[in-house]
Amino acid sequence: MSLQITISRVYEFSSAHRLHTSELSEKENIVIYDNCNNFNGHGHDYRLEVSLNGIPDKKTGMILSLNDFDTGVSNVLNKLDYKHLDKEVDFFKNNLSSGEIIVKYLWQELDKQFPKNMLYHLKLWETNNNYFECGQF
Repeated sequence: MSLQITISRVYEFSSAHRLHTSELSEKENIVIYDNCNNFNGHGHDYRLEVSLNGIPDKKTGMILSLNDFDTGVSNVLNKLDYKHLDKEVDFFKNNLSSGEIIVKYLWQELDKQFPKNMLYHLKLWETNNNYFECGQF
């Protein structure tokens, strides 16, 4: 029997966004999103924990090389780092940039970077007090 092993790495990126939806009135947006509805947006220094799961290779003893792990994550985070999500990332021009939707986007994009079913869990810290999780629980 081969045991599944999980490896996790933490990455950082900085992005700005504005929580605002045309589905709500201006007043409702302000009530629901408060300061996060600032017209010019606001920024976060995000921390992202990425976990991969698999069976270690018999030759290398690794699920995936750390270089391949880092390259896969960088391919995605480079599209978000130092960007205003709502204005510079196509996906968020049509999707709300809430933490819940950002972590869902990250899952969809990171899943393309690794072998099938290897992406296991994401944890996205927006602040020291709140984070969002997505994965195979």
